[in-house]
Amino acid sequence: MRINNPSFEIWQQGPGISGVYKQVERVGRVCYKSEDHTTADSARPFVERMIKSEHFAMLEHGSVYLLFDIEPCAEAGNDCGQPWRFYASNKFSQCVERSGKLYVTTNLRVLAENNRLGDLETYWTEPSPLHPVRVTVHFTTQIAITREFNRHRANSMAEQSTRYCNYSKAKFGNEITIIIPTWVKHEMTGSDWAHHLSNGLLTVSGQQFMELARKVADGSASVLDNWVFANIATEKSYMNLVAAGRKPQEARVVLPLDTATELVHTAFVSDWKHFFDLRALGTTGQPHPDAKAIALPLFEEFKVRGLL
Repeated sequence: MRINNPSFEIWQQGPGISGVYKQVERVGRVCYKSEDHTTADSARPFVERMIKSEHFAMLEHGSVYLLFDIEPCAEAGNDCGQPWRFYASNKFSQCVERSGKLYVTTNLRVLAENNRLGDLETYWTEPSPLHPVRVTVHFTTQIAITREFNRHRANSMAEQSTRYCNYSKAKFGNEITIIIPTWVKHEMTGSDWAHHLSNGLLTVSGQQFMELARKVADGSASVLDNWVFANIATEKSYMNLVAAGRKPQEARVVLPLDTATELVHTAFVSDWKHFFDLRALGTTGQPHPDAKAIALPLFEEFKVRGLL
């Protein structure tokens, strides 16, 4: 069993329209952990398949920057065929008007669902200081915390799928990875488990496992013993179920909430501010310690990058 700390990484979208497609592919492959299928020219076919099958959710992670000349319309209530008016009233887009131009930030799903993919070629521009900013963040954390983060439904989300990811395979190291919770780190001090948990690998012999089981059963196990036993028993049960022919979507029912998962959120900075209010700063109540442990450093990184 692998033991990891939570982490995050801001994924900067590459330049040009190709950068939009590559960002969508990069995020989309997190779900099934198929990054090994990425090639130099796989992004556009990947996205085109999604569009054809109307699997639009992943397209939201492709940030699109457009620039329009604003022309007056003589007829009130008539858009006079000016495409910028669509984005000015679209709730998934943000716009800034300056000196007769409209700077639009939106996402690829908006274009695909509204048959406006032609706007990508016609009005595309590299992001300028006047374009509202969208930021993509890749989290590695436990399932318990992604349940909280995914309540921010204004954000676009993509998460590693326990339904399709088979942790008994070599690509996962033939093991389950657990994210160590904040309280377990505190309990580690002076514990016999400290070395195991700090070096990132937790293994026990059969005799140790049976001794843990005895202590858990008779109530003499420490809180840390209970946590260690539960996770080891889970991994053994999951692997046994898969070996017995159960599919990952069936075996996953035994996975603990501390199981590591990857989550990608893409959102406007204004939405990230709300995220930080709840998960890092506690403006509406005390954040969960494990949520704060990753959200607060991300908040500081946003400030370093001048995003806040």
